[in-house]
Amino acid sequence: MAVGTQSNGQGHETSFAQVLSRQLGLPTEQFNLVQGDTARVPTGGGHGGARSLHMGGGALVLAARALIEAGKPAAAQLLQAPLEAVIFHDGRFRAPGAGEADLATVARHAMETTGEPLSSHGAHRNAPLTFPNGAQVAEVEVDPDTGAVTLLRYVAVDDYGTLINPLLTEAQVHGGLAQGIGQALMEQVRYDPAGGQLLSATFMDYALPRAADLPDFELAMVELPTQANPLGVKGAGQAGCIGAPQTVIHAILDALRPLGVAHIDMPATPDRIWHAIRNARAAQPGS
Repeated sequence: MAVGTQSNGQGHETSFAQVLSRQLGLPTEQFNLVQGDTARVPTGGGHGGARSLHMGGGALVLAARALIEAGKPAAAQLLQAPLEAVIFHDGRFRAPGAGEADLATVARHAMETTGEPLSSHGAHRNAPLTFPNGAQVAEVEVDPDTGAVTLLRYVAVDDYGTLINPLLTEAQVHGGLAQGIGQALMEQVRYDPAGGQLLSATFMDYALPRAADLPDFELAMVELPTQANPLGVKGAGQAGCIGAPQTVIHAILDALRPLGVAHIDMPATPDRIWHAIRNARAAQPGS
């Protein structure tokens, strides 16, 4: 399968094989993913905007359906049955009273009789957008003496439409949540105000969240299929990082509200929180 999307670690090798396995009734190990090869993939959109399963997966479904239709004449000839009587189910072409033949047998017969391999192409163009839905809640603890934040609990409930591979989806959500939490609490590009020199050019200076900074995420998936593609899938890649920053910041502000703090910029580092607490106390009457 040659697909015009690009995997950056999301597991397309697995999920796309699962899509074709369900469509063609073949084991997933029989599929090999080809991507990023312009000599073999004539069109595509790379990766971004949660388009992979929505666009690429939708195109795969259309290509699989086209392959089945392309194989029916050869199957009818092989089974000696009328073309309109041939159906495809669970990886096999069948005709009432004429037996059955698997896809590989029909493909070989097509090659022997026409000299051309059995192939197809699918394009999912101008597809409507998908709209995943979700809600996220964070529980934090703030030390008023140091400004240190401890993320005690994080819950996310999401609808990504049909889940092709729930484990891969949860992994993407975990990564997105970690990115968003890092943005809220510690990640910051800093420059020398005098000379403009980048001060956070390496991971020795740029803070990234580590396992010790994150709780066990509590995730729940609600599957509400969309009509925007043949799979019913919705984008999942950005959901974690889109929702996490404001979720964490609102939790921090909720904790600091009794102290008079109503605003905090990201990243909400201990230093920023400590100064915000001190400034709020200094602004109180009689302080």
